Amino acid sequence: ITRSTYTGLYVTDTIDITPQLSVTAGGRFNIANIQLDDQIGTALNGTNNFQRFNPVIGATYKITPQVTTYAGYSESNRVPTPSELGCADPLRPCLLDHFLVSDPPLQQVVGKTWEAGFRGRHNLGAKRALSWNVGAYLTDTQNDILSVPSTITGRGFFQNVGGTRRKGVEAGVTYDDDRWKLFAGYSYINATFRDAITLSSPNNPFADADGLIFVQPGNHLPSIPQHRFKAAAEYSILPQWKVGANLVAFSGQYLAGDESNQNPKLPPYWVVNLHTTYQVSKNFEAFALVQNLFDKRYYTFGTFFDTSEVPFLNLTDPRTLSPGAPFAVYAGLRAKL
Repeated sequence: ITRSTYTGLYVTDTIDITPQLSVTAGGRFNIANIQLDDQIGTALNGTNNFQRFNPVIGATYKITPQVTTYAGYSESNRVPTPSELGCADPLRPCLLDHFLVSDPPLQQVVGKTWEAGFRGRHNLGAKRALSWNVGAYLTDTQNDILSVPSTITGRGFFQNVGGTRRKGVEAGVTYDDDRWKLFAGYSYINATFRDAITLSSPNNPFADADGLIFVQPGNHLPSIPQHRFKAAAEYSILPQWKVGANLVAFSGQYLAGDESNQNPKLPPYWVVNLHTTYQVSKNFEAFALVQNLFDKRYYTFGTFFDTSEVPFLNLTDPRTLSPGAPFAVYAGLRAKL
């Protein structure tokens, strides 16, 4: 049985220094108590207390009535979940999502973020408007938590891995009028380790004889694409009938278990989807969706497995990949009562 109690006390205020310049400052004090009670023995028993004060400060400045610039600094914390706390011993790995076996301590994750950027909204007349934003950020995280595979097949554990850094850029633009709604957005994220660490990854082809890999500062966190692009368009044929399409594209990403970045990435991919809705009445809406219009074959996640587990197949590639959804068509009726 787990009992999680989270308490927070926060204060914030915004001061208008001038008609153009506003400053916001505040903070939040978080207290978390996570109690684990073993119903079979005592291995899982534990009381875990976490607390932290997270400050925030930022400013916005109106360059023109339509364009604003902003900058800020904030801190945050994430306490380990009961599952992470109950599965953090490399000597007693567990079947993740099935049962827990031990309760050594984990440290809370602390993030410190700097961000700055510009945003604007322009009224173009005749019910037309253009909105846009562009910003950059840098987040340094202390005591990040990773799920690490064990040398025992099918088992793993959670581990603090020191410092990580996520920095990047986000940009987007939106246009809308009485018939069209258009959107395009791009994000770049460079997520890296900041400390040299040794991790268990027994099925990684580049692991040593003990199933260990050696992560160096600057290696990229796996399962995080560096580049993401999204675009969408929707057109109102009639006030009650809309049709639209969207495109999503992602660059390659390292496989989970390849924190040392020695294996090839998953290939980049893009997918196009279509949709339409028809407002039959105030309470009923018909819809249709075409998923993966061009039936692209792609993978959204990858990791490693023990090829000897299925000896009669004579497998040689330890990669296991999660395929994306194939071409599909859906239709239905939504009701709001």
